[in-house]
Amino acid sequence: MNRILRMDASRRLAKVLSLCALCVSSFVYGGQSVISLYNWEAFLADSVKERLRISHNVSIEETYFSDEGIRDEVMLSERRHAFDLVVIESVRLQLLANQGVVAKVPQTLKDELSSNFDSKWSDACGDYGIPYAWGTSGILYRESAFATPVTSWKALLEPSMESTGRIAMYYNPVDAVAIALLSEGKDPFSSVKQDLQQAYSLLSQQRPFLYTSDYILNFINSPEELSNIDIAFGFSGDEFVLNEVVQGEEGEWVYVIPKEGTIIWLECLAIPQGATITPDLLTTIRFLSQPQIAALNAEETWFSTPNPRALEYVGQDYLNAPSLNLPPAISERSVLYRRVTDLGLLMRQRIVEDLR
Repeated sequence: MNRILRMDASRRLAKVLSLCALCVSSFVYGGQSVISLYNWEAFLADSVKERLRISHNVSIEETYFSDEGIRDEVMLSERRHAFDLVVIESVRLQLLANQGVVAKVPQTLKDELSSNFDSKWSDACGDYGIPYAWGTSGILYRESAFATPVTSWKALLEPSMESTGRIAMYYNPVDAVAIALLSEGKDPFSSVKQDLQQAYSLLSQQRPFLYTSDYILNFINSPEELSNIDIAFGFSGDEFVLNEVVQGEEGEWVYVIPKEGTIIWLECLAIPQGATITPDLLTTIRFLSQPQIAALNAEETWFSTPNPRALEYVGQDYLNAPSLNLPPAISERSVLYRRVTDLGLLMRQRIVEDLR
């Protein structure tokens, strides 16, 4: 899952690494412990960080990545030692763990926090992570540009002529092909050649309608380009960011989970291999996993929490938000991200390269 791009991640990372000099990442400054977190931007509420600082004298220092590939490159290098904690999607977490760059979460901590999470989320993060946030893939559209509500992946993949040149379709090898398969009632992570050929055909037909094949949030610092887009592939919570940017000037952005179903992503808190597991690091993970804190974080950042006990502390606006709560009928047709076979991934990469 890609999220908010507001500043070049490499520039930010270079700045942090020059300060940290790749030493042990957690440190004490002015009597206060600092935990270094590598995260998506706008994926941790400032109020949560402030409460942690006041209650435990621990500060979280964030560095942001804009793309999973950038994050994974860092994790696979010695640069990971600049961080105490990193946010990683569950499937990629297992892949990185297999490569020896993620540490196991202490079992005592996992046992202590287990009652806070549904088992499906804990199982997905496995031995190497603590559930942090979940969400969905879906369609973002400018409400004023459509006479009727968008309800299907077909509006994005088989658009009307009115949408010509006004579509942002994110050409991620897994996501783009997955939604094409899902729209046809196929397994979104299929490696069957005929299924992938069908997805390629559908995406090829969509290609002439596109304004861009980049993730729509890449344009939040370019209002003139964003104004050329009426409908896009995106993730739950993206509408919140888009509406902050446009502020109603060109029509409110709406996020919809299509009736054919969606792909569910799960982000986990993970500890880079080699990080020192200090009491303050464990305190930080415990703090972020507390139901009341998880509720505050989820409401302010507008993502779905894997902590069901947190739902006791959120407001009705959150509970009623369709982008955060899957209706049962759609939930039955939705799939949690899972690993694609090596052959399947290779074919997906070739599809995207050819479309570009």
